[in-house]
Amino acid sequence: MDRGVTVASSKIERWQLRRGDHIYARRSSAANVYCHHGIYESDKKVIHFTNPSAQSSTGFSSSSAFSSSSYIFCWECRQAMHGGGVVSCCLDCFLEGDSLRLFAYSVPLWFYTASNVGMIVVNRARLTCHMADEDPPEAVLERANYLLRNGFGTYDALVNNCFDFAFYCKTGGTLVSPARAVMIGLNPEPVQNNPTCMIL
Repeated sequence: MDRGVTVASSKIERWQLRRGDHIYARRSSAANVYCHHGIYESDKKVIHFTNPSAQSSTGFSSSSAFSSSSYIFCWECRQAMHGGGVVSCCLDCFLEGDSLRLFAYSVPLWFYTASNVGMIVVNRARLTCHMADEDPPEAVLERANYLLRNGFGTYDALVNNCFDFAFYCKTGGTLVSPARAVMIGLNPEPVQNNPTCMIL
């Protein structure tokens, strides 16, 4: 797959990053059960959606409600992330010392199924790839920067979180929530949506 992403691993090196990439870090401080997602613009700017209630005035808390990281954010990122919501920070502060991973798009069904065994229904934020096509980097960054200025609605760990933000930036659509997909017998495919970013 793209840049060495395999069914077994989505880790990449910094030199492999491209503007507009959907990146994520599996939070080791949260026993690897939580992944934090964002959109890469440069080593100085990753745009992501955070839980405002998980932020501290000192920036010494994680960008996630599920993590207890003691990572010390740089001064610029503490200022930029204060208050939560859609924020930007440098790549180091986004990763909080965890490994850099690339979320892959346009993967074949066999790759999607093998990579995401059990995650489709259990935890969307732990998905590693999707069959949906990604938009060009310019469109992705335009969406991400628009949402950085205007917000992405109210953060909700289940239905409007960092994964939903990054997926919307990359595709212009949203995923049907797993619980709803199971209830109505749908596959968890992207659903095109308007710019208000409502999650079904």
